Amino acid sequence: MLGHIIGVIAIGLYFLSYQIFDKKKLLFVQTLATAMMCLQYILIGAYSGFGLNIVCIIRNLLFYHRDKKALSGVWLPVLLAVVMAVVSLFSWDGYHSLLIILGLMINTVCMGICDSQNLRKSVLLTCPMIMIYNVFAHSYSGIISETISLISAAIGIVRYKKSEPTAEG
Repeated sequence: MLGHIIGVIAIGLYFLSYQIFDKKKLLFVQTLATAMMCLQYILIGAYSGFGLNIVCIIRNLLFYHRDKKALSGVWLPVLLAVVMAVVSLFSWDGYHSLLIILGLMINTVCMGICDSQNLRKSVLLTCPMIMIYNVFAHSYSGIISETISLISAAIGIVRYKKSEPTAEG
């Protein structure tokens, strides 16, 4: 029960994060949300979700400081995706773990190379994958969180859509 309550806190933080325009602020709020999901996963025994979200916290902290030369470049998101693959070997819950593994790997690469708008678009692909993992893991707050993240990302996509050029000019 406590795990699901903590998951509800994460839900609110994830929703808030997709409404933030600034990428650094978005990452900060997502890091808090991911920490809550980490706690939720360990409390319900979803070890793939827990292990991968630990890497996601580290990822978010590194990406927050992406403006430093040592952390710039494409190598960091690729390295973090590889670390996720290795961590998944130790936290394997079954074939459904592939969904969260691939979803978070894709999300990691997009966080590293995309602007905030394209990151929101990547969520439209990765959230359903993670949602299905949550169904198998019986993470009800995770299912709700991914659903709300999908909706929130879609709202953010529309809200921050750049004005499209008209045919006349």
